[in-house]
Amino acid sequence: MVNRHLIRSLQIMLGVLLILGLLTPSNLPVQAGVTSTIPKVGLITDGGPIDDSGFNQMAYEGLTRAENEGLIDGSTYIPTGDPDIDYAGAIEQCVSDGNALCITVGFVMGDATMAAADTYPGVHFAIVDMTWEDSVYPANLRGLFFAVDEAAYLAGTLAGMMSTTNCIGAIGGMSIPPVDDFIFPFTYAAQWADPGVAVLRDYADSFVDEELGADLAEDQISRGADVIFGVGGMMGQGAVRRAAELGKYIIGVDSDVYLTAFDNGTAPGADKVLTSVIKRVDNAVYHTIQDQVNAEFSSGTTLCDLANGGVGLAPYHEAEAIIPPEVVDSINEVTNSIINGTTDVWAPLWTSSIFLPMAQR
Repeated sequence: MVNRHLIRSLQIMLGVLLILGLLTPSNLPVQAGVTSTIPKVGLITDGGPIDDSGFNQMAYEGLTRAENEGLIDGSTYIPTGDPDIDYAGAIEQCVSDGNALCITVGFVMGDATMAAADTYPGVHFAIVDMTWEDSVYPANLRGLFFAVDEAAYLAGTLAGMMSTTNCIGAIGGMSIPPVDDFIFPFTYAAQWADPGVAVLRDYADSFVDEELGADLAEDQISRGADVIFGVGGMMGQGAVRRAAELGKYIIGVDSDVYLTAFDNGTAPGADKVLTSVIKRVDNAVYHTIQDQVNAEFSSGTTLCDLANGGVGLAPYHEAEAIIPPEVVDSINEVTNSIINGTTDVWAPLWTSSIFLPMAQR
């Protein structure tokens, strides 16, 4: 028979111990699936300053947001711009500092991150903008994949509606999937917005040649393009800078080019920046930390899309004053239609009875 008096006495004693602070939460049994302590998290950036207005800064903002909200017990920021610190050494330092989760920024750290995950199975790792086949992942590694095709479709919608010449241009670094994931949905969306629009597409076969990007932009403008979409590192920035200097609208990628290529709006042509297709690295890092804290960390590829705030369009900045409200409304409509599955961003022509081209509504 259960001794109710004994059970009641034990309950009272437990309550007294908790009040006196003799029995802390860390002494209590841990419920399955709940972390027993607040973890530390480390971030390893790839070269460049932390205030680069790009991936490094966005990743750091995601980290500091989690720290400021008390989700983590301190963090470690490890830059790899110093030539004396290699990727493997920086990741090893992250582990040595006692971090439960180490986050690396950029696909160039892919091999080092994979090797570290194999070497330290008791530590979780995540990498920004790098993925593998599902069968390759160890149980403690997450790759963050950004659905740029969804945000590029929004950019194409904007470009098609803002063009007055019925001609826009897209300039890519190379004709490879990571580039075409931007260019083709951009093209299809522009054709949805304006069935008569011509989309010029050129590839530089370079991601670093800014002058070549500028030359390609000039050539497309000479053929009638009045909106230029630059996809391809420094080459793409060279393209959009030249187009803006020539008075044409431009759209950037990855991070907000108004902040990067146009020096926070101080460079010539900043007023011609319509928007940028951005990878919300800050949100991806923050949500990964949340999963770590909530004991919900999972290995494999994690999709960062419009629905979870993983991708999107940058602010319109100075261009906001010249973008008609009905265009903004259409962008919002298309955003919702992508999220709810109504719009297929890889469909060459949109035929939905709900979202007809503007000219056919």
